[in-house]
Amino acid sequence: DDEELAFQPGERVTVVGPPAMAGKQGTIVGPAAGESFSVRFDSGSTFNILTSNIQGSGAAAPVAAPAAAAAAPAAAPAAFASAARADDEELEFQPGERVTVLGPPAMAGKQGTIVGPAAGDSFSVRFDSGSVFNILTSNIQGSGSAAPAAAPAAAAPAAAPAAFGSAAGADDEELEFQPGERVTVLGPPAMAGKQGTVVGPAPGDAFSIRFDS
Repeated sequence: DDEELAFQPGERVTVVGPPAMAGKQGTIVGPAAGESFSVRFDSGSTFNILTSNIQGSGAAAPVAAPAAAAAAPAAAPAAFASAARADDEELEFQPGERVTVLGPPAMAGKQGTIVGPAAGDSFSVRFDSGSVFNILTSNIQGSGSAAPAAAPAAAAPAAAPAAFGSAAGADDEELEFQPGERVTVLGPPAMAGKQGTVVGPAPGDAFSIRFDS
């Protein structure tokens, strides 16, 4: 239920921290791992920002069609879909849809749920382990079915968590940086020297990093 989210997908926000990003404006993509939200900046880049570092406007992104926004019931359960999209039917994958990731190789075969569209030709996917990564559309295979309303653990086979864990352990060895690994950023200059924790691989030759701030 979107009513419980601190910020709504499609909402325009201003980032107040970390210092190197303070004052930048963007649009909420959806909730991310931990107490954070994925924010798509006006430059097109997407970062996971701590909720405490986000200042909401209460207004949807200007690209939303006013007529479509006005027609949507305020309490519609499906309001999780990005308000920035006039019609979710145009999205290749729907928020809440169950999908299987085909690549990169280290993540192939993992299953999760679509959070919403991300920067470039990609979607934010929340894996069954709870981690959220931005995955290229070409590396996502949709199921056409929504995530079960019941707790995912209840619907999953008993052996699934153990199998997922062992597969993750074997696959992670192929990653240059491991989720949870402490790292120091060397660039760009405005962020050089900042320390944080690797969230996971991102589109292209990049990794998502959650900064200490």
